[in-house]
Amino acid sequence: MFCKWKTVILFLLLLCITGRQPLPVIAETGEKLSSVEVVHGEEETTEENTKTKSKKILSDYDDFSLISYQTVKNSEQKEAVLVSGNSREDIVVSSEPTPSAVNEEDAPPGSFAFTTYGWGHCVGLSQNGANFYAIYGGWNYQDILFHYYPGTVLKNTGTAETEMITVQGVPGNALQQVAEIVNLEVGPSFHTEAIKAQAVAVYSYIKYYHNDAHDLKGKPNPPQSLIDACASVLGEALYYQDDFAMTMFGASCGDLTADSNDIFEMNLPYLRSVSSDYDSQYDPHYGEVKYFTSEEVRQIIQDAYHLTLSDNPENWMQLIQGNGGYVREVNIDNQMTVRGDAFRYKFELKSPKFTYIYAEPEEPEEELAEAEELLPEEIP
Repeated sequence: MFCKWKTVILFLLLLCITGRQPLPVIAETGEKLSSVEVVHGEEETTEENTKTKSKKILSDYDDFSLISYQTVKNSEQKEAVLVSGNSREDIVVSSEPTPSAVNEEDAPPGSFAFTTYGWGHCVGLSQNGANFYAIYGGWNYQDILFHYYPGTVLKNTGTAETEMITVQGVPGNALQQVAEIVNLEVGPSFHTEAIKAQAVAVYSYIKYYHNDAHDLKGKPNPPQSLIDACASVLGEALYYQDDFAMTMFGASCGDLTADSNDIFEMNLPYLRSVSSDYDSQYDPHYGEVKYFTSEEVRQIIQDAYHLTLSDNPENWMQLIQGNGGYVREVNIDNQMTVRGDAFRYKFELKSPKFTYIYAEPEEPEEELAEAEELLPEEIP
């Protein structure tokens, strides 16, 4: 009985001296118990389940039960915190003509052979290029971002944990929406640093459009590895001169990305042509060749632009290249000029970095000579 009262007295003395309850001690090890965190007013967090809870999964957010998600008012927003100011200026100025992957003598007579480099508009981050830099160059996500968006800085908005963003008209929390978009854009097979770079680019793009994903879509049920990569950079966004950067991205490019002014007539200093060094070695969309007969080309152009082409196929298309070898404009038979990116869709070419060759048809005399060679010898 004395021991019991002695313990109580000691407890009260400690409480009076420190002003707070002393932490209990585990008798066997002498280690302090972890601090208690109440979730839903009933669950106690131990060291073991704290590690489990730190691993965010989308099911945690399905009913918004852990956090009451709502759009943060301007007065509630935290100041964006600089993550890295190591901006780069890797802009490339190149007027080198884009090569063709086919020689004229190798193309069928009377045909057009289009060679395309990359897939997409090729402005901003190249997804395959980012993956190549991570795998073969050892780059981290910041290296990738500052290379493809030169002149930008990386900050954390401080609002991602509590804000709602909209994808295709459907609101959701930031981690869920970003992870699902990244799952569609690159998927879990990419290098972790490339996934993180993509997550920052997606979030920055959404912030540029005021928490609306604009034209982006998501793919449900991303794997845990992808969610973890997105969670590790959640809230980080690229800024240019204190405004969110419009961080465009596409599947791949051909050695160099495109200048936004050449593709969209949009003069953004951080969307300039930069190198993408591993494309020629590893990109499956590098140097793809597509053939058309001269009649097919004539029909496509005349139907698309409502004009009548001349009789000389060599005059039908004159390509005007911009920076990085991308086709800025196409002069059609000296009758009209159209944007290169719009023109490539008429032929279902993968990117606006393309060139073509025209293989002239064989002369009638040559065809006759070849035909005569194939005739059987006359019998005397």
